[in-house]
Amino acid sequence: MKVLFVDDEADIREMIEIALIVEDDIIPTFAASGAEAIKILKTQDFDALLLDVMMLPPDGQEVLRVARTLPNHQSTKIVMCTAKTSQEAENELKALGADQILHKPFKPVKLAGYLRDL
Repeated sequence: MKVLFVDDEADIREMIEIALIVEDDIIPTFAASGAEAIKILKTQDFDALLLDVMMLPPDGQEVLRVARTLPNHQSTKIVMCTAKTSQEAENELKALGADQILHKPFKPVKLAGYLRDL
C-alpha cells in the first residue's frame, strides 16, 4: 500500500516514519507542505493520503480539493488529520471529498492497522 503523509511538523512526520518503517506492506512517502504534496500527487499514484488540515496555504483542505480533481486520485482513500472534533468540521471535510477523519493526537503505532482497515 502506497501512502502519502502530509504534515508541516517535522516531528510528526518523523514519528510516523518510525512507526511505518517496520511495516513491509506499507510504503510511505512524506511531504512537508501542501505545495510539495500537490507536486507529488501530480506525478505519483497512492492508495491513501493522510493530510494534516492545519498547514500554511495550501492547507490540507486545498490539497484534498486538488487531489479529487486529478484523474489518478479520484478513488484514492483520503484521510484528514485534525484536532477539530466537531461534527460540523467533519461534515465539511467529508463534503469536500474526505473518506475518513483521523483525530489528533493519534497513536502512530496504531496507524498501520488503521491504514489496512481503510
